[in-house]
Amino acid sequence: MATSAPPRIKLTKRAVDALASTDKDQVIFDAELSGFGLKITPSGRKVFLVQYRYPPGRAGRIRRYTIGAYSESLTPDQARGIAVQVKGKLAAGIDPVSERDAVLADAAKMTQEKKRKHATSVDAVATAFIARHAKPRLRSWREYERMLRDYVLPQWGTRPITEIQRSDVTALLDAIEEKRSAALADHVLAIIRKMFNWHAARDERFHSPLVRGMTRTSITVRARDRVLRDHEIRALWTALQQIPYPFGPFVQLLLLTAQRRDEVAHMRWSEIDGDLWTIPRERYKNGKANTVPLTEQVQSILASLPRSGDYVFTTTGRSPISGFSKAKAAVDRASGVTGWRLHDLRRTARSLMSRTGVSSEVAERVLGHTIPGMAGVYDRHDYVSEKRDALQKLSAQIARIVA
Repeated sequence: MATSAPPRIKLTKRAVDALASTDKDQVIFDAELSGFGLKITPSGRKVFLVQYRYPPGRAGRIRRYTIGAYSESLTPDQARGIAVQVKGKLAAGIDPVSERDAVLADAAKMTQEKKRKHATSVDAVATAFIARHAKPRLRSWREYERMLRDYVLPQWGTRPITEIQRSDVTALLDAIEEKRSAALADHVLAIIRKMFNWHAARDERFHSPLVRGMTRTSITVRARDRVLRDHEIRALWTALQQIPYPFGPFVQLLLLTAQRRDEVAHMRWSEIDGDLWTIPRERYKNGKANTVPLTEQVQSILASLPRSGDYVFTTTGRSPISGFSKAKAAVDRASGVTGWRLHDLRRTARSLMSRTGVSSEVAERVLGHTIPGMAGVYDRHDYVSEKRDALQKLSAQIARIVA
């Protein structure tokens, strides 16, 4: 017995709304537009489609082009219009399903290519470099992150790192040198070099375009020898006494302890035990803990500071101070002392210790420098007493200068 043909009705909104689901898929074809139909699933979902043979004729395979699910954004009239377009392509000898599949395949390929390019973009590599290398190993990782964010990523961020050529690096450094300074250009170059070398060790497809001779200044030129003179120390100290917490006392401790900027900025109350401040190895440049005796003058300054959290110098109670450039500019204006950096205070303190008769061996240990040669290997004395004496002499010398 022959099976009856599927029912045909004009697919209007009223008709589609009235159609009910059954226990199996059913397709209702339109009575006016050949091949235009509506598939109803057992769950009640209604999907417009166009059914046709390709190649045309009885020998062609039956294919179905899905238009989309019936909804407020796809009415029967809108679906009918799309079906007319589909049948027009078929009349022109184009297989609509194959065409759509090719478009989707191209789109998927483009998406994959975008993902691949993003994974190897300078932005992505820089993010991974900071997270995997700089942050776990370098105390200055925030400076690396800032330099990349301010000078490198705005120019190269979206580009694949494999596309960065030597000429791109040269153009970037030229712009930095013209707008800022040759020294800053060299600093950015050093960070780029480390990032490129790190990535090259992880990806055999990448070869760093950097070569020797790309720096703008020599080591001799880059080396600083700025030491504050007595009248500058006096003017600076007078200004610092008027500058409120946290920056005023912070700069005073830089000079009195001879420690690095970030070491003092990240100082914690929990690191202080009596008159000893132990800087943990995790945040000391040479990877070794450094014990810094605190003189009476330093202890007096610390006793006057407010306590809001574990950080000694903080504006939030949750993180150490930052914004050094802006704060130092205010110190310059207040003191009249210019042409110096915070790190120059460390060099000044070292010079003052020599002036008071502190031996070079002890002064270097105060600064936390690695002692070269066999002495650095076999001498395990902690030198706390000697460092205390050196820092007391430094404190007394500063007191005499600012008196």
